[in-house]
Amino acid sequence: MTRLSCVKKGIKMNNNKNVGKIPMWRKLGFSAFQLSNVMATLVTTWLMYYYTTFLKIPIVIVTLMFTVAKIIGAILTPIYGYISDRLYQTKFGRKHGRRKSLFLIGIPLKALTYIFMWIPGMSKIFYFIFFLLYYMVTPMLSTSQLTLTSEMSEDSKQRAQLIGFNQFGSATSGIFASLFITWIFKIFGQDSLNSFIASAIIYDVIGTIMLIIFYNCVYERPIDESTILETEKIGIWSRLVNIFWNFFSAIRIKSYWTYVLMWQCEELFRTIRGDINTYFIIFVLLLTPADVAVSTSVGYIFGILFLLFFMWLQSRTNGMISYRVGAWSGIIVFVLIGILVIMKPSHLSFWWIVAMIALNFGITGVVNSSQYIFTFLPDIDEIVTSKRREGEYAGINTTLDTLLDSLFTLIIGIVLQATGFQEGAKVQSSITINALFILYTVIPIVLLLLGILFSHICKLNVKNHNIVLAEINRLRNGGSMTDVDPKTKKVIEGLTGFKYENCWGNNNVMDYTKNKNIRK
Repeated sequence: MTRLSCVKKGIKMNNNKNVGKIPMWRKLGFSAFQLSNVMATLVTTWLMYYYTTFLKIPIVIVTLMFTVAKIIGAILTPIYGYISDRLYQTKFGRKHGRRKSLFLIGIPLKALTYIFMWIPGMSKIFYFIFFLLYYMVTPMLSTSQLTLTSEMSEDSKQRAQLIGFNQFGSATSGIFASLFITWIFKIFGQDSLNSFIASAIIYDVIGTIMLIIFYNCVYERPIDESTILETEKIGIWSRLVNIFWNFFSAIRIKSYWTYVLMWQCEELFRTIRGDINTYFIIFVLLLTPADVAVSTSVGYIFGILFLLFFMWLQSRTNGMISYRVGAWSGIIVFVLIGILVIMKPSHLSFWWIVAMIALNFGITGVVNSSQYIFTFLPDIDEIVTSKRREGEYAGINTTLDTLLDSLFTLIIGIVLQATGFQEGAKVQSSITINALFILYTVIPIVLLLLGILFSHICKLNVKNHNIVLAEINRLRNGGSMTDVDPKTKKVIEGLTGFKYENCWGNNNVMDYTKNKNIRK
């Protein structure tokens, strides 16, 4: 879209990129989104246990319910991303922002659906309905939040700091969620469902307040040629086809699928561990629910210190070093956890806390690296499409994460059921215990080893990213593609998987109806 056409449509043009230093109060506000995840922490840590132990819902039904809800949410996610990228083309989006508009809708909906998942005495169908609604609303917010690291700054150091504050918020919410429920256990008792109901109400209020703070602290990329993705009206059928065409188009970007392989290894190992962490502690280590909360919170506390280390390491390396340091650390810890299970030393609860501290070092490394590298992807996409599609990549990431998370959750449920897992029981069979042991230690080790391998394949790093940014700015300022530097051309072709001549919109990546021939 040209400057003239934008003026005719009443769209304010702003060619100043977000390259300045982000104020500290905005960085702190950015972390509030993760602070709101006290809500999610309660769900991932305790909801499955709450349903099977207190509400006596069979574990297969619970895992199926979780899986179906997450899959439906995953289907909606690319739609959210597609809509978000194009909201500047609407009056509502121009007024409230193409990202922040979805927060205006999603925050009140999440606050309402969350609390109903914890109300006792309902039929299974109602639990499914409210869990479904919760997972339909959650990606609306998470998809928009994922875009803002790239939107708020083009400077790699500023992005690294935003990622650091993001993890700081995540660790802080984990500490609070774990310690607070321990206090609730002391009031109502760890075997009382009232503990979970009270926690859910309080976490819902806190999480909603944090989301409101986040909304008021972040800002978006201004309207310009790169943020107006379509200049003509599209029919409903073409729009639907384009939604899924855009979803699958990301796979054509070489850097994306090489990144996905590495990223999903760390995501899946954390999913498996998170799903069965409570069961592992209670049934394999024979510790108490209070030990679950204490070990989780202590691990998060040290995780904040580890985050400072990895923020420092990230600023001095290309991102992959942090991943490998974290992955190798995680492998060592899972081996040691296996030894703890076999040896059962005295003061086991103490050694378990030590293991969780060490494991959080590894988790901090792989997560910090994966989130940081993700911020480069919209820039790689821009050199291919000449447009900003942060929402598309946030949606794709959320969808892939949800689908694979759901699949593994379902597999875990099936495996545990097949081994004779008993809902509501205080002790499980030896077969179930062995299955929990393998799922908790062996599988994560395998996934982390694969992640290390894939980190050597992925070529996204700060040096190559800066080359891409420089070329984008040159082309935006009227530079000709025929004047490209040979080194720049080689880097771009290596990262995108496209011939340089087929970049900068000379392709049908965004529109399946577009002529595949190169525009001269």
